[in-house]
Order: sequence, then structure tokens, then C-alpha cells
Amino acid sequence: MINITKILGFFILLILSGCIEPTPQPLVSGYYLSSTNASNTYITKGYEVVIHSDVVYVEVVEHFIIGKRNLPERPDHNKLDIAEGYFFIDTKNGEVSLGVEKNTILKINNGKHKVDW
Repeated sequence: MINITKILGFFILLILSGCIEPTPQPLVSGYYLSSTNASNTYITKGYEVVIHSDVVYVEVVEHFIIGKRNLPERPDHNKLDIAEGYFFIDTKNGEVSLGVEKNTILKINNGKHKVDW
């Protein structure tokens, strides 16, 4: 009887842990890496989604947020946000560039940081 209770308690805990909303991870200047699950990761500032899912890599270099984004299997409702590939955010002025070339990312950090993703 005790074993069944322990097993049942474990499964209830496991189910409830899947319902917990992931905590946004701070990046820089009020920007956050947020997600609703492993396949829906995006960048926010306040309540605004700045880079829609699916962000597969992100890094902070000085005041820039640089990263790579793939189109999700189920695209967002925002039809204007269709750019895939590398992106950067200049957190000093809020400029967002989507679909940039890897060389542009390398120029942003003046070769100080190796981008091997």
C-alpha cells in the first residue's frame, strides 16, 4: 500500500512540475530570454515580444544581444515576423535586425568574440 501511494505521489508531482511556467532568463538592459516550452523560445522586453520563436542560440556581447533563430514548426500569428537566421539587438537604441548574415554578426563584435554557432 505504501509503495502505491509513493508511486502515485511521484506521478502527481511529475505532472504538476510540467505545468510550471518557465522563468524568463535576464539578458541585458531589460531584455529576457523567455519560453513557454523547449520548442517555443523568444526574446522579450517588458510585455513585448522582440524576437519571436524559435530562438535556438543567444549571447550578450557588450550592449548587443546576438543570436540565431529558426522558424518554428507552427509559425506565430505575426505574418511580418518571417525572418530566419542570425539576428542582433542593439540595446542602446532598441534597433532589431532579423535575417542578417553571419559576417554581420562578426562585424558587430569587432572580431573580439568567436561566433561558432
